[in-house]
Amino acid sequence: LILPYFAALSHADASSLAIQAQPRQGRPIAAVLRPGSDLQELDPRTFLIVDVRQDKPGVLGEICELFTRSSINMTHIESRFKSFARDGPSFHIDFQGRLEDSEVQSLMKDIKVLPGVYDVSAQRPRDVPWFPLNIRELDLTIDTLDGGTALINKDHPGFNDPAYRDRRTEIVSLAKAYRHGDKLPHIQYTDKETATWQAVYERLTALHEKWACTEYREMLPQMEKYCGYAPNNIPQLGDISDFLQQRTGFTLRPISGLLSARDFLNALAFRVFYSTQYIRHHGNPFYTPEPDICHELLGHVPLFANPAFADFSQEIGLASLAASDDDVAKLASVYWFTVEFGLLREGGQVKAFGAGVLSSFGEMEWACSGAPSQECRDMGSMKDLLQPELRPLDPWEAARQEYPITTYQPVMFCADSLQDAKHKISQFCDSLTRPFFPQYDPLTQNIRVTKSVLRVPRVSTVELQQKKQQQFFKDKMAGADSTEAE
Repeated sequence: LILPYFAALSHADASSLAIQAQPRQGRPIAAVLRPGSDLQELDPRTFLIVDVRQDKPGVLGEICELFTRSSINMTHIESRFKSFARDGPSFHIDFQGRLEDSEVQSLMKDIKVLPGVYDVSAQRPRDVPWFPLNIRELDLTIDTLDGGTALINKDHPGFNDPAYRDRRTEIVSLAKAYRHGDKLPHIQYTDKETATWQAVYERLTALHEKWACTEYREMLPQMEKYCGYAPNNIPQLGDISDFLQQRTGFTLRPISGLLSARDFLNALAFRVFYSTQYIRHHGNPFYTPEPDICHELLGHVPLFANPAFADFSQEIGLASLAASDDDVAKLASVYWFTVEFGLLREGGQVKAFGAGVLSSFGEMEWACSGAPSQECRDMGSMKDLLQPELRPLDPWEAARQEYPITTYQPVMFCADSLQDAKHKISQFCDSLTRPFFPQYDPLTQNIRVTKSVLRVPRVSTVELQQKKQQQFFKDKMAGADSTEAE
């Protein structure tokens, strides 16, 4: 689960035409990569600007022919009009190889002597916000907004239970110690924790038959058969991760609490989903103020075994790599209204595919019943609203739509199908102004980029987001006080 307070590094470079590189085997890398220079070490790119005297057909074709003769793979090209000194464009060209390579030097000389070419100049890599280049670098993105225990405040059901707090700290410590390549932590859940899981499992699965989408209902029996899903057993992340990897290539990774939006979305680019392992307090099995293992395993996980859902989740993640903070906020909103609170239509009926709906009996009734009861509306602080406003899924609209995090959703978006959601989200991601177009290589678990870029040193956004979070609630409280005064 991600929150609507985003503080991230901003830097984006416009692009008009992208040519994706063909997959190429990358070199082995160290367990922890050095910021910045490693990108050029792994899969080097060179950035040239070719200035042309006149705007006329043929010149670009001649330049491309020289790349072909040199056996150099062009990965990105765009054209710009540079000045009034001549009417020809400037071609910004990125390609595989190092500037000092002999074939690159020879290519530059050949381009420069072409009729109509005014100048050829090599450019330094473009600076972009830090992003994980290899799946191992997710080890650097595990700083949480809450530290794993800060959310247990006086309003939390477990606040006055020392045993619960100690148990949660124990489980959180395992997540904090985890690094890529380690065996996923195995939690020996207590009888009390299992009883809490059973209460949630039995109540939700009964409602899933009525309100969950077909893809979810088809997958849950598979989770029971292969992953240990059962009323009297809390599944282990390791078993689930192995199953998902065989189905769609997704894996799970333990986390101690809430991540920044950027870090959370970046992991999806590697088909990695962060999951908590602690469970809500037994005193109220049907309420939790933050994501827990019931939300993760009964809400998110089953649909990560569906190819369409897995693909558009990764699409959001890839679009978040080195994105501006504004675009991260847009992507997080789209994520909220699809992966968390997404709906779709089946045979004229509204069904849930969002984890925030599937893991809450109240949210399911509110979103899917068409006529939620007064009790349901009261639980979600919606006593003055009869039902949510359902809009056709439009990612561009969803990206701008505000949403509450402490009540039910007054506005929700409904897709025609998971394939429809995948198609629309893919179009939305392609419409963003992106510093490059990334490609994930599942063999090397590296990210390839189309442009010559240099990652700036990583700066954690957690502290800034914590300040935004505090300001968000401060403004919210001030607004509530103002309303009461009126």
